[in-house]
Amino acid sequence: MSKVLYNKNFERAILSTIIFDPDGRELALGSSLESHDFFFPFHQKLFEILQKLNEHSAIEESLIQKYMGSDFDEIQMLDVLAALPLSNVLVYIDEVKVLSRLRDMKQIAHKVLMTVEEEDYAKALTFMYEELDRVEQENKKLFSIIPLENIKAEEAEFICKSWLPFPKNAVSLVTAGGGVGKSFLLLQAAMRMVRDEELNVFMWLSEDPLSLSRYRFEIIAKQILEDDIRRFGSKLHLSGADSETIHFLEESRAGVSVSSKFYQFKAVLKAYDVIILDPLIAMFGADENNNAHARKFINLFTRWASKEKKTIIFIHHGTKNTSQSRGASAFVDAVRLVYKVEYIKNEKGEVSEDESRWIILDKDNNGAKKYLGSEKVKRQIFPKKNKKIEIEYV
Repeated sequence: MSKVLYNKNFERAILSTIIFDPDGRELALGSSLESHDFFFPFHQKLFEILQKLNEHSAIEESLIQKYMGSDFDEIQMLDVLAALPLSNVLVYIDEVKVLSRLRDMKQIAHKVLMTVEEEDYAKALTFMYEELDRVEQENKKLFSIIPLENIKAEEAEFICKSWLPFPKNAVSLVTAGGGVGKSFLLLQAAMRMVRDEELNVFMWLSEDPLSLSRYRFEIIAKQILEDDIRRFGSKLHLSGADSETIHFLEESRAGVSVSSKFYQFKAVLKAYDVIILDPLIAMFGADENNNAHARKFINLFTRWASKEKKTIIFIHHGTKNTSQSRGASAFVDAVRLVYKVEYIKNEKGEVSEDESRWIILDKDNNGAKKYLGSEKVKRQIFPKKNKKIEIEYV
């Protein structure tokens, strides 16, 4: 026997409290309760009218009837007025919202089953995740208004502060032209995150085989960090060119949509603190020069970073022979931090330091400069040449 997913008495009591009890009204209308949380259409409409009347401090039965018009039902209204106001209205609101969410879930389950009957697994999975996300967003308040005196002042948090700071729980971008060494830079940054902060780091180096990445890690560990490579093994995990590239956006005649693989990707990486993806364009799947597509893509990761406390870093190709971010400007606009990586050159324009690069703080919304020390710093990312070791620059 299926459970009844509504409680008429609770709904009536909440509405009665809003009408008769000023204190309960303030609590109820200031909560996250929405009209769609009520099961009965009359209760939904009544709640909307009470919200409007409360804005003018004029909750009266005659005005309720006037504003409801043809939706007014005298018998249902009498049932509401006969209900006793609640001294603990928030407890009842929580229960009504739980029932509302269960109804939403039941509808989603039905729609998913209908999609499954079409024998399209990817479509069913994408639909399920999108519907769950939609319901979650609908059950949040539009935004919160909090008095300044109740807000605790806190600076933004960073990881890898002593070498290359990145804002926690946010999305950052590292850009450079071809061959400058941006991948090597992030390999060392990842190792420092593991060694110095014991973070769990995942890197998808989609252009390189795992064997080459391992070789580079060994170079960095031995000749730059002067550490044992085994120290990094349990907390630093990789995927590479050996794995099939995933596009997180999919283009069709209907427009751009989120691939079901994005939601699977998030689930697989639940245990990691830091996620580094190289290069961005390999996982994009849409028009690189379209700002709407770029914003949709970055927003996927911004919400993921904020909601699940992930620090996400993209390595992105620069335009030809520059460190300027390639493609749509929204890639830069939508992230919190951007580093550009450039050669160190002499007055003649010749590369003067093979092992080091300029790291330029091109965008800094969260205050990374405080830890970096300057907007332009030098970092060693390759072993010195006198060590006679061959390196492939990326």
